[in-house]
Amino acid sequence: MKSPYILCINPWIFDFAAYDHWSKPLGLLYVAAYLQQRGVAVELIDCLDKHHPELLKRQGRGEAKISKYGIGQFHREVVPTPEPLRYMPRQFARYGWPEDIFINELRQRPRPAAILLTSGMTYWYPGPMRVAEICREVFPGVPLLLGGIYASLMPEHARENLQPDFLVSGPGEIEAANILADILKQPHLREAHPQDIDDFPYPAFDLYRHPDYYVTMASRGCPFRCTFCATYKIDEKFSQRRPEAVAEELVRQTRRYRVRDVAFYDDALLMQPEKRIKPILRELIARKQALRFHTPNGLHARFIDEELAALMYASGFKTIRLSLESVAKERRRDIHNKITPGEMTRAVENLVRAGYRPRDLQTYIIMGLPGQPLEEVLETILYANSLGIHIRLASFSPIPGTVDYQRAIEKGFLPEDPDPLITNTTVIPMERTREAYERYYQISQFTRMLNEGLKLGVNMLNPPALRDELMRAFERVKGWGEDYK
Repeated sequence: MKSPYILCINPWIFDFAAYDHWSKPLGLLYVAAYLQQRGVAVELIDCLDKHHPELLKRQGRGEAKISKYGIGQFHREVVPTPEPLRYMPRQFARYGWPEDIFINELRQRPRPAAILLTSGMTYWYPGPMRVAEICREVFPGVPLLLGGIYASLMPEHARENLQPDFLVSGPGEIEAANILADILKQPHLREAHPQDIDDFPYPAFDLYRHPDYYVTMASRGCPFRCTFCATYKIDEKFSQRRPEAVAEELVRQTRRYRVRDVAFYDDALLMQPEKRIKPILRELIARKQALRFHTPNGLHARFIDEELAALMYASGFKTIRLSLESVAKERRRDIHNKITPGEMTRAVENLVRAGYRPRDLQTYIIMGLPGQPLEEVLETILYANSLGIHIRLASFSPIPGTVDYQRAIEKGFLPEDPDPLITNTTVIPMERTREAYERYYQISQFTRMLNEGLKLGVNMLNPPALRDELMRAFERVKGWGEDYK
């Protein structure tokens, strides 16, 4: 590798749980590809890479254990639980390589001209913070650029705790290139930046030794302004790519890396379906691509008409997660009224008519919003179960800069300047008590029971006759304790 070159790093995850659900540092890979396109040599260290030879050797495996659709478990090592989370009855862990493997990776490389470090969730900041500390020990004086979600949403906290030489906020291709133009003394890096989203290169998956899947975006940003979401804080502009450009990327890149599984990272993949997603899927079907598509982010179900459902089935969508969040009218109005129960029902019916089984479909339901009653959560869970679809219970995490984050502070659920650790989605930060955690655990177990029933072909809320008898039985049980005293 000729010097100078740029070293990109995806850090560990420190959390109670983490799993590779098509998890790649897509923003960093876009930045890396843009720099490569402009003649900069780039290398990547991904601390979450499951295929590292030394890691496999320690695990006693010849190859990484990969589950269906290319996903799988990260390597996990238990570490001390941070003080703000000590009350949690779970083990805290570092997900990714053992620390010595990362240090050896650094020491085996020549001194880079700069290090580009990305960051994920705000409450994952211990990962990039430890990486930054080690990088300064191994490569003292090398400029460190910090980007990603945490850097964009909590820049002051990031500056204070990680002390990067430069902080990149939001989409990083152009900003990182402009900074590196001075560091590398290559002024062309700040010249003639693309004006169209499709003029940027594909993400640099060539930096991986063994991709198990491919990740892309057909759009950036989101036109909605949900009270709990900060997408618009990271990328204020909602922009969509040309359908033919997306289809060409998927065909070319899946062939190049010999993968079948593709995850869309879009927050609004189905917006303007007639102009965007439908033409993409028609083109892929026409080109007979045997791909499997996954949507880890929730889809806007109101756009799934009969035609789109049929196209999704024919083109190979395997993981379909629909955004429901809540059936309560006031809640839906508050968070942007993206979907009504009637629209959700129609979307599920259309997908089933296209060939999916109800239990193949998943929906996100949110719990723990400021002031959200437990009854609302249970009502939403029961409604989703009545449709026969799999429920993914999402614990609310207050994200800096959002409406609900400010509400949490105003209602006294969070201090004025909280440690991001206590906003962890596992913690139920609105009520940081053991009782709140146990309540969430019980509801999550109830949800799991309903989901397991669907796998066995049992839906307690359908048919209606069974549901009615079940409700009457619940009412009768209420008085049993008194009767037998």
